[in-house]
Amino acid sequence: MKHLLSVLFFIPLLVFSQVGQVNITVYDGNSTETIPFASVRMGDFRGLTDDFGKISFSDVPYGKYTLIATMLDSVSIQIDVKQPILQIEARIKSPIELEEVKVTGSFIRDERKTPISVTKIEPQKIQEELASRDIPMLLNATPGVYATQQGGGEGDARVSVRGFSQRNVGVLIDGVPVNDMENGAVYWSNWFGLDVITGGIQVQRGLGATKISMPSVGGTINILTQGITSKMKVFAKQEYGSGNLLRTSVGYNSGLLKGGWGITLAASFKKSDGTILGTPSLGGFYYAKIQKRLGNHLLSFSVFGAPQKHAQRAYNQKIQYWDSTAAINMGATITSASSYDNGYDFNEHWGYINKDYKSKNVFQVGGKSIYAERLNYFLKNQLTLKDFWVINEKLSMSNIVYASIGKGGGTKLLKFSSAAKDENGQVDWNAVIKNNQEIDFFGQVQPTVDPNYSPTLLKASNVMTSSVNNHYWVGYLGQFDYEITKNWNFAAGLDYRFYRGEHYREITDLLGGDYFINNADKNSKDPMKKVGDKIAEQPYEAHRYGYVQWAGMFAQAEFSNARWSAFINVTGNVNGYSGVDFFRARSIQIDDTTLYIGAFDTITYNGEDYTTDSKGVDYDKTGYKWIPGGTVKIGANYIIAEHSNVFLNLGYLSRNPMYSNVIDNTYNHFFNEIKNEIIQAVEVGYNFRHKKVAFSVNGYFTNWKNKPFPNGLAVPNPDDPMETIRVNIQGMDAIHMGIEFDGVWKIIKQLSLEASISYGDWTWNSSKTIVLPAYNKEISFDAKGVHVGDAPQSMYMAGIRIDPIKHLYFKIQYQYFDRFYSDFNPFILKGQYARHESWKAPSYGLLNIYGGYKFIFGQKTKYALTLNASVINTIGTRYISDAVLSNTYGSGFDINSVGVMYGPGLKFNIGLSFDF
Repeated sequence: MKHLLSVLFFIPLLVFSQVGQVNITVYDGNSTETIPFASVRMGDFRGLTDDFGKISFSDVPYGKYTLIATMLDSVSIQIDVKQPILQIEARIKSPIELEEVKVTGSFIRDERKTPISVTKIEPQKIQEELASRDIPMLLNATPGVYATQQGGGEGDARVSVRGFSQRNVGVLIDGVPVNDMENGAVYWSNWFGLDVITGGIQVQRGLGATKISMPSVGGTINILTQGITSKMKVFAKQEYGSGNLLRTSVGYNSGLLKGGWGITLAASFKKSDGTILGTPSLGGFYYAKIQKRLGNHLLSFSVFGAPQKHAQRAYNQKIQYWDSTAAINMGATITSASSYDNGYDFNEHWGYINKDYKSKNVFQVGGKSIYAERLNYFLKNQLTLKDFWVINEKLSMSNIVYASIGKGGGTKLLKFSSAAKDENGQVDWNAVIKNNQEIDFFGQVQPTVDPNYSPTLLKASNVMTSSVNNHYWVGYLGQFDYEITKNWNFAAGLDYRFYRGEHYREITDLLGGDYFINNADKNSKDPMKKVGDKIAEQPYEAHRYGYVQWAGMFAQAEFSNARWSAFINVTGNVNGYSGVDFFRARSIQIDDTTLYIGAFDTITYNGEDYTTDSKGVDYDKTGYKWIPGGTVKIGANYIIAEHSNVFLNLGYLSRNPMYSNVIDNTYNHFFNEIKNEIIQAVEVGYNFRHKKVAFSVNGYFTNWKNKPFPNGLAVPNPDDPMETIRVNIQGMDAIHMGIEFDGVWKIIKQLSLEASISYGDWTWNSSKTIVLPAYNKEISFDAKGVHVGDAPQSMYMAGIRIDPIKHLYFKIQYQYFDRFYSDFNPFILKGQYARHESWKAPSYGLLNIYGGYKFIFGQKTKYALTLNASVINTIGTRYISDAVLSNTYGSGFDINSVGVMYGPGLKFNIGLSFDF
């Protein structure tokens, strides 16, 4: 009886004190991919998922809890802990998705309150619609985004956001910035194959929510690679497309291995003849990632690169060059001196050559050898080491060290305009080679021997050259996150980058000759240049180094409760710029005097002789100039009701100038007039999310002040009127404002509609006279109210998706582009052309069709065979995708002064993938 009473007494205590372990895995709602570093909160328990999307809470008292998992979007789940071990799966869907979030248990939906305009491109969309194009081409359905293939070469895409070129759009891969440190450009050919391992793409329009300081005037594109999956995955894919494209891709994901290890491997190879004449390409891609958990640390190391070469079509041309009938219909004046009716796919930068000719510019196309005059070749290796450290349930820290080593360049014939052409307008390479070997001297054919240099060697007059752009770039990103209270979070970190760009022009092919004469290098005694030697036709082509250092820090505070969320982000950075010119005469500083000494020089100063071998003589260096910059961003979001929220964000950016507006490469010295660009931005938006309907609408206003003229403006040198120097012209402002809409309506399970609209009003906002007393010069311009060019200011998209049966889909998408003003230099707007609008290209629309079917088979192991097909520009519309107003084409502001590129016609792609 005594023991029975004891048992009865302790039963309530045992029940009361029962605890369990809750194991949580957070998934992407559109795939089987887990989400690393998602924030998970359950009562007093909180933390971040590991790199495998997993987190466990131990000693959880039995009872009912609300579990909230957050990563850009969020999900809220009601759970009941009443067993020793509870497995929970939380699936976070992207903001545009409409179906209810499926989890193991009942739930309610909760939106994460991010006060920015953001679109997430899911892996499924990439798989279905990319069709082996450059990644930016997928983004044309995103509000405010415009992408083109420019000349049509593989990897030559460009992208703009809200009317800002990609030099003003921040691009990151897994949070690591990849914009060129000197000019802000992004070369998409370097990122071939990245789609194989892409887990999603986030497009943040406006200044965005990126914590680090970025050149994100128009927006930020963050490409996220796939993490380690919960189970092993293997895939292989074969594609065939327009231009005789053949592409093979393979991948392996180990899943979570014993000991906390994980491995991801991927590779891809493509070969194409090109959809534009004479634009073949060869490209490869490799990727490897290894992860290891060590206690509270999660380490990962990744390396990838894309060795490639692709031929290009280089120049915009007058419309009649492509199609004289189209030009006449648009109001152009045709002259007999103009080249016209070459066809939309014509490309003058190639020609046939003997099969046994050896050069990296030679491709085999259709059983013949062609020599591409314009060839881009590059290999950019990116290495990243990450350490994510969960110190405790409130504090975590991440450290990222990365390096990028790039080698390559682009070729061109030194004297292309004078090169012999065949009857089809292609380069006659046999004639070019012959001209380098023979010369007609008063009716007699003589070898091109110049006894001033060699009695026997052939002196070439036209050679193939390459503008080489190598770089070495290392960086560090460190950040800690601290949860102050349930509602307050704080983050801060450091951002350091060191970049050295090496630029020069070298001879790659003497085209039948033995040497070429060039005296640009003042430090070389030998003017006879051979393959691999560096030359320059202009001073800015000299062999040089460009150094950029970036040291920054950031801090961000966030507040969030049931209705409100808000953040304030402050960044500060200082950039250092330095240049070294290896072609200018070397120098030595003696007291207040600088002596410049070339290879043949002997200079006497204070009774002492100085040559290039003298102690203290060094290459021409600028030293460093340090310029500070920074940002302040504030945003707030308010949940009106269960399915609705509004947001507001404000931003101020003091942006450091580009390298080309700090150092004049012609003379390797600093510009005198250096000022930061100032960007002021405000944005408001409304989101509605429901099971069947979801849409977002927002309006933005961006004031861009002090936009500089790239590389400065040439003015007469006051010390030598026969020479020009380049100066920075300050004060060109622009206002970009507009509205954007995107939405989806899930009519039934098998049928959905989607649409996006963006209407911009982007105009220049300056009318000034700039006085340059140091140069005895006044610069006037009047661009006020003139529309900004380079991208359509109105863009519309509508699409319908049909899933008639499980695993089968069809999608029809129509895109329309309007109010497309040609790009131009606003500083030329003065006098009779003051406030003159640039030429406006015709509106155009593109119809795209996608479809596919997935075959599922296998019992214990499920195998999937997926067929995807895409037809881009289904009806073969011929449209102007790029237009530039320039005095190269004419002296006015009408169609006769515009050079254009036409977009490609119908393109198709078929892909068959196998995975398990």
